[in-house]
Amino acid sequence: MLQTICNKKILSSASLLASGLFFSAGAAAIDFQAGETNVSVYGFAKLDMLYDTGDVSAGAKGMGDSVNFSNIALNGQASRSGHSNLHANESRLGVKTRTPTERGDLLVNIEGDFWTGNLRLRHAYGSWNGITAGQTWSNFHTFASTTPTLDFTGPAGRDSFLRQAQLRYSWDNVHVALEDPSGAMSGSSFDGGYRGESGGRSIAGTDVDRKDSLPDLTLRYESGFDNVKYSTAALLRQVALDDGQTDDSATGWGAFLAGSIEVAPGTTLRGQVTAGDGLGAYMKLNPSPAAYRVGDDLETIFSWGGTLGISHDVGPGTLNLAYSYVEADWDDAIEDGVSLSNGPNGSAYDSERDLIHLNYMWNPTERVTYGVELSHAMRESVDNREGDITRLQGSVIYRF
Repeated sequence: MLQTICNKKILSSASLLASGLFFSAGAAAIDFQAGETNVSVYGFAKLDMLYDTGDVSAGAKGMGDSVNFSNIALNGQASRSGHSNLHANESRLGVKTRTPTERGDLLVNIEGDFWTGNLRLRHAYGSWNGITAGQTWSNFHTFASTTPTLDFTGPAGRDSFLRQAQLRYSWDNVHVALEDPSGAMSGSSFDGGYRGESGGRSIAGTDVDRKDSLPDLTLRYESGFDNVKYSTAALLRQVALDDGQTDDSATGWGAFLAGSIEVAPGTTLRGQVTAGDGLGAYMKLNPSPAAYRVGDDLETIFSWGGTLGISHDVGPGTLNLAYSYVEADWDDAIEDGVSLSNGPNGSAYDSERDLIHLNYMWNPTERVTYGVELSHAMRESVDNREGDITRLQGSVIYRF
């Protein structure tokens, strides 16, 4: 009986972790036995073909390998339209093992990709008896509301796809974790009229005064019934600075509600709303850091976002449409006299971001995926200037 309960807890936790392997695991894997351990080797080679048109910042190579809002020029900035790029950096390689023990199966997953041009660690964790330890998806994350995209970035305005070191305990549908705060830039600040030291020289910029004293605490509940899946999560964190002479801290928090429903055979609606104070990178494509410094004080920044998507089976594949939005509240920073004119690429910081994905994906055979996608990214800065870029993307994925 005890072993059955343990196995259920492990399988529940592992299935949530493994569900993120959108193009990799599943039937397309190489399985073999090594002693008592079952080993699965999986992965894929993916080619992305990109063409960007619109307000591409002068000097930028389009929006980059995935949607990068900082490469969108604002009104009055030099821009150039039309940029092509082909890359295979999302290609992935992973190994999963399952080893039986007296108290349930021990699961281990090691996975990497080539997003940085070199092999990059994505997952390195083990799960046993309800305890997950290592680096994997943040507990402040769900796939319940994920509309498939070919763009590696995916929809904005939702929990960020962070993979960070953590210790997690899962019991049925409840998951609680302590997570590495540096993964989400918990103490991040920006140039608010102060200077810091780095490598013996005086500089102005982000993170020069950051301190991570405590791990981030996350709590998630995920379940479903019939054709409905839903998830809700909460985040509590300390945001802190310490430059050796001045120190301050603030409490950050966040929450999301997400879900999906199959409204008809082959048609699924998905949605999520995320909000918090001091969220930083815990929200996808958040235009603000977790906090800013004014004088000797650290102030958190409120931000929120949402995404709504629909998938519908058409012919041999699936048509997917997603709209997403994020907004950061800079009003307090403006009242505090903080300069917001020196953001990414020398432009003002963003206050709003919109992102639309429309794609069609199909599988001519089990291990092959073809897809074409049209995306449109728009940004508005704190000084009310705007810019937008349209991207056409084609992708080919070969899995094993």
